[in-house]
Amino acid sequence: MNIKERLRASVEWIGELTLFMGRTLQSVGHFGRRSGIFINQCEFIGVSSLGILCVAAVFIGAVLGYQLYKSFELFGAQALVGGTLGVGIFREMAPVIGAIMVTGRAGAGIGAEVASMRVTEQIDALEVMGVNPYEYLVLPRVLAGAAMMPLLAFLFGGVSTISSAIIACSVLDLSYPVFWKGFRQWTDWIDLLHCFVKSVSFGAALAWMGCFFGFRASGGARSVGLSTRSTVVAACLMILLLDYFWTMILPLRAERLFLK
Repeated sequence: MNIKERLRASVEWIGELTLFMGRTLQSVGHFGRRSGIFINQCEFIGVSSLGILCVAAVFIGAVLGYQLYKSFELFGAQALVGGTLGVGIFREMAPVIGAIMVTGRAGAGIGAEVASMRVTEQIDALEVMGVNPYEYLVLPRVLAGAAMMPLLAFLFGGVSTISSAIIACSVLDLSYPVFWKGFRQWTDWIDLLHCFVKSVSFGAALAWMGCFFGFRASGGARSVGLSTRSTVVAACLMILLLDYFWTMILPLRAERLFLK
């Protein structure tokens, strides 16, 4: 495939994704009829991801606490460890790493489930029965991802912060009062706003990618595997792209909104 064909395929892919998202948003008005599916997806995306998310948060927080303490120790600035951890974790680590972990578990599961329904013609059966598949399959998963990911991100931030404090203060030589003083001093509302806004968009994106590639599946079992792989890769790239977008735009917009 030459460059021209690759460019054309990329434009077609973006167009298909845009239309897919538009059809999903058109069904928002009928969300009340699918509230039960929404609750089930909240359990699948959110509650079922608690274990792996907390384990990841513990180890990432421990590594950050150790590395930052050792780095700041070279300059005699150990008092900055708490504040730096708070800003870094809630601005970037909690939403980004948390969303990538959820993508590997829930996003891949959504992609495989929807792809299996496509190849076994269950989605076609829904359409024959007059059920809107975007309303029935896609919308509850997207809204569940957007609703649960902020909760998971804040939990990730809290667990990783505590883990960092234990390593920096109990294992190394930083005192707890100094750590938490720096944390309270430098972790501001804008950091929490970053965490919330990013995690909402990341949660919606990973669910959308899973449903999108599931709908595109065709053939047999191999296509289910391809859809799952494509979901994880595309969702991770989308998360990083959205992270860059929000990192650039949030400080400017927030200052104009709150500091006038």
